[in-house]
Amino acid sequence: MDFRRLRLNALIIVLAVTMILPFFTQNAEAANRNPSLEEISAKFDRIAKEKNVPAAILKAVAYEESEWRQWNSSGYVVSAGPNLGIMQVNSSGLNSATINKLKNDIDYNIAYGADLLKSKYEAVPQIGDGDPNKLENWYFALWAYNCWNTRNNPNNAAAAGRVAYQDRVIRTIASDYLNGLVKPVTITPVPASLIPAGTVPSAKVAWTTPQPVHYAQSVKVVAMEAIDGVNRIAGTDRIETAVKIAQEGWPHGSESVIIARSDQFPDALAGVALAKEENAPILLTASDELDARVTAELKRLKPLTVIILGGEGALGSGVESEIKKVVSWTEDIRRIAGQDRYDTAALIAESFPEAESIAIATGSDFPDALSLASAAAGQGCPLVLTAKDSLPEATKTLLQNKKLKTVYLAGGESAISSAVLEEIQQNADLNDDQIIRFAGANRYETSSMIAASFYPLASKIYIATGQNFPDALAGAALAANQNSPLLLLTEGKEPAKTVSFLKTLPISTTFEVFGGFEIVTNETLLSAKKYLGIMSI
Repeated sequence: MDFRRLRLNALIIVLAVTMILPFFTQNAEAANRNPSLEEISAKFDRIAKEKNVPAAILKAVAYEESEWRQWNSSGYVVSAGPNLGIMQVNSSGLNSATINKLKNDIDYNIAYGADLLKSKYEAVPQIGDGDPNKLENWYFALWAYNCWNTRNNPNNAAAAGRVAYQDRVIRTIASDYLNGLVKPVTITPVPASLIPAGTVPSAKVAWTTPQPVHYAQSVKVVAMEAIDGVNRIAGTDRIETAVKIAQEGWPHGSESVIIARSDQFPDALAGVALAKEENAPILLTASDELDARVTAELKRLKPLTVIILGGEGALGSGVESEIKKVVSWTEDIRRIAGQDRYDTAALIAESFPEAESIAIATGSDFPDALSLASAAAGQGCPLVLTAKDSLPEATKTLLQNKKLKTVYLAGGESAISSAVLEEIQQNADLNDDQIIRFAGANRYETSSMIAASFYPLASKIYIATGQNFPDALAGAALAANQNSPLLLLTEGKEPAKTVSFLKTLPISTTFEVFGGFEIVTNETLLSAKKYLGIMSI
C-alpha cells in the first residue's frame, strides 16, 4: 500500500474542505448583511413618512443607538442585553416571533422603533402646542426613548460628567454625522434651568416650546396630504349638504325618505332612529316651500314612502302638496306630527314597540343629542325629548307605557336636571344602574363618551362640527345606517376624553366629514388623526 499517496490524498481533502467551508459560512451569513447607508437612509425616510415621525429625529436616534447597524460584521444582530438591532428595541417581555422579526427584519426594527418613539411622545408631558412638526417638541420623547428617569436629567448628567441622552441626540442631529446622507438641523433644547435636578419633567408644568423653533416640514406635508384625501360630504348650505349625504349613502335610491324642516333641529333629531329603521335618508327643506334641490333628489331616489316630520307649523301644507306632486308614483306619504317637538318625538318612538332601551335628550339644544341620537339609532333605540327642569307629558306617558331595561341620557345637569332624572326613573320604573348618563365637561367630551360606549371598535368615524346642527342632522342618519359613530370635534386642542377615545382605535380608522373645510378644518382632522393607534403600539 502506498502510504505516501494516501497521506497526500488526505491532505488534498483537508485543504479542499478548508477552502469550501468558509464559502458556505459566508453565504449563510450573507442574508444578515447591512444594506448600504444610502439604502438605510431611504428606509428611514419612507418609514418616517408612514409613521409621522420627523426623519431627522428617527435617523439620529438610530445613529446614537447603533450607528445605523442592524447586524455586526459576523452577521449577528447588534445587541446590548435585551436591546436589539438598528433601533436597539428592548425585547423584554416580547414574544419569540416579534423578537425574531426585530433581529432579522431591518424595516420592521425601524418601524417598531418609530412606533415606540411616537408612544413616548404621547406619554411624556406635552411641550408647547404638541405639534409634532416642531422638532423642539420631541425633547422629552427623546429623553424617554432611552429611560424616563433622573439619569437623563441634564443637571444630573452634568454632575456625573455625562451628557444626557436626549442632548446627545440633538447634538448628533446638528452635526454632519454621515456626510452627504443627512442634513444638519439645529434643535433648541429645553433649558436645563427649568428642570430641577433629581426630577423628571412634570405634566403639571406648562412647558413652552423652546425658541427658536425648527420644523420638520416633510412630516406635516405628508400628513396634510393624507388629510386632504379624507372624504368630505358638503354642499353650499344645509339643504344641499343633506342632498349630498343622501347621494353618498343611497346612490341607487331608497324605498323611504324622511323630510324635516331645515331651520330647526328637534323633529329631525328624533327622526334619526326612524331613518335607521326605514333605511332612509333625511332631507331638509324650508318650512314654506319644497326646495328645488330636494325635488330633484326625490326624483332620483324614487321612494315608495315619504315621511314628513312635524305639523304644518314645521312643514306647511303647501310643502306636502308639492311632495305629492313630485312623487306621483306613490300614495304612501304620511306625516308624523304632535302638538309640539316633545309630542312629535314621542309619536316617532311609538313606532318602536319592541325597543327595550330609549335615549333622552334636551329639546332645547342639539350638541349632546346629536351623537346620542345617531348611536342609539344604530342599536334600534329611539330618542325622545325633555325640558331641562320638567318632563313633558308626552315623554312621561311613553316611559310609563314601555317596558324598558335601559334609558340613556345625553348631557349633564345643565341639559337634564337631577329632578327630571328622578322623574324619568320613576315613570320608567328603573333602578339607578339602568339609567346611563353621558356627561362630559363639554359637548365634545360627551360626544366622545357616547362613541366610546357604543362603538369601542370603530373602523370608521363620521366627523361633524359641534357649533351648528344642520350638517350633522342629516349625517346622523347616514352614520347610524353605516353603524359608525358621529363624533363632534372642535378647533384647537381636543378634550382629554376625545383623545382617550381616539387612542383606543387602530391607526387604520378612517374619517369622513360632514361639512366643508371652513366647517371642519384640515388642522382639526390632523389633530385628531395623530392620536389614532397610540394604545395599540
